[in-house]
Amino acid sequence: MQLELIKNLESRINTQIIQLSSCGLQILVLTVFLSLEFLLDSNMGNVNEVDVLPLARQYADPTWITHDWYLNQPPGYRLLFQEIVGKLAANWGFLAASIIGRLVCYCLVASGLFLISRRLGLNLIFLLLSVILFIYINPYQGVVAQEWIVGALEAKAIAYGFVLLGISWMLAGCQVLLALMLGLATSFHVLVGGWTFLTALSWLALNHKGGFRDARRLAAFILIYLIASAFAIPSVLQHLRFSNPIGPIDASYIYVFLRLPHHLNPLSWESGWGLALIYLLILGISVAIVRRQRASKQSPIVYDARLGLASFTLLTLVPFALGLLIAPFDTQGKLLQYYPFRLGDVMLPLGACLLFVCALKQILTPKAERVAIALSLVLLVWLGSIQAREFQGQLMKIQQFPSQTQALTPAWEDMCLWIRQHTPKDALVISPPVEFANFSWLSERSTIAKYKLLPQNKEGLLSWYKRLDDLSGETNPWRLEPGEQPQKNKFKAALTEGYAHLGTEQVSTLMHKYQADYFVTRLGHQLDLPIAYQNSEHVLYTVSNSR
Repeated sequence: MQLELIKNLESRINTQIIQLSSCGLQILVLTVFLSLEFLLDSNMGNVNEVDVLPLARQYADPTWITHDWYLNQPPGYRLLFQEIVGKLAANWGFLAASIIGRLVCYCLVASGLFLISRRLGLNLIFLLLSVILFIYINPYQGVVAQEWIVGALEAKAIAYGFVLLGISWMLAGCQVLLALMLGLATSFHVLVGGWTFLTALSWLALNHKGGFRDARRLAAFILIYLIASAFAIPSVLQHLRFSNPIGPIDASYIYVFLRLPHHLNPLSWESGWGLALIYLLILGISVAIVRRQRASKQSPIVYDARLGLASFTLLTLVPFALGLLIAPFDTQGKLLQYYPFRLGDVMLPLGACLLFVCALKQILTPKAERVAIALSLVLLVWLGSIQAREFQGQLMKIQQFPSQTQALTPAWEDMCLWIRQHTPKDALVISPPVEFANFSWLSERSTIAKYKLLPQNKEGLLSWYKRLDDLSGETNPWRLEPGEQPQKNKFKAALTEGYAHLGTEQVSTLMHKYQADYFVTRLGHQLDLPIAYQNSEHVLYTVSNSR
């Protein structure tokens, strides 16, 4: 009898090991698929890594660029991200931090998608098919607000990984792990995790089978979430406690309408609405197919999970719709600054793609399903070969990091190298407000402000606005004509043009105001100041020949 029990136990253990190995292998396959597409795409280039990674390094090593105004901004909601990634960047460099951090993000996303697919009754082939639809139909992955889940390394990329893990546990009915995952997501990015928490809370409240049965379960759910989101709570309290600082313009207006209208101002969005309607149509048709063939095609558990994902996806669109309603009236961005479009913008296409594949699998006969799997394999091999070739080319380019991929020309590299080698470490160099967002980490010197590098607190936003205005010659480049909607490109062009036309007296005033030592600009920008260094494209002016 004991021998039989031991054999049964051994058999169960072996079965669990095989299942875990299979799960790990499938997650690895999906991680590799995502990595081939995104891992070496614009590391520290035209992505937010050029912003967040130097900021994280400065947090971990305050002696790096001691006096830079932006890099010494308080961490705010990015505290946990900067704690972890900052040490990685300081010890291993920006390229290694970007690659390792991206791999972690992709592994989290792959794990979340794999667990969701198991709840939905999808095998690896159909999961990969849904991922292909999600990442290739629209390059932004989102619909109209240009949001994304998989891409560069930043706080929200990690947060979305935990969000997907949380959704998988939500569909499985495990509220403890759901609260834990959403709390961790909030600790990395307060808005990604916060909006998902509110949506999940609404989903659970409306769900009769897996919802809250008593007040104690609700209290436990909220408590676990708050404990796991502890790193974000101080920044939230600070934001709510402080009143708006006095300035010529509201900080929320700067944030929403002048810097981030592509994410936050729907009145400035010109494309994507047709795609949004297509996704809604696909979602509706897919749900109709799932409901119509409930009895004959899937178990009750799978059926509930599919409808659960559909209802959660629709709930993410509630704040999205409210944002559209308030946009014409919120002229100062007081509410729009909280990103009501963020979660719904990515969950609509992701949910639609997953449920479309569920519906496709459901309507196929066994023979047709085998044909679909074979065709999907052909598609995967074809895309995989394309990705592998592109990855090989990216691997060759990354060996010359930093290079053209990082917006680095030979002349600009030469200028940054000269500045790093021939100027004091505490020197402050005035640089163009829009161009060369990579100036600080390439030259390792302080500068005044960059359009790309945006503070996340009210005082910082007002100071950022004033500094950019100074760099453009106090021309107020944000000024709008009556009825005109803010346009990023117009503002950037105005800043660049204003900087390029600064006169000698204006530059001298700037250098005196900010106690700057140098002024770098294009070669054609002639000033009556001593030249410290110049090359074929750029010139570096200085206050005096002594420096």
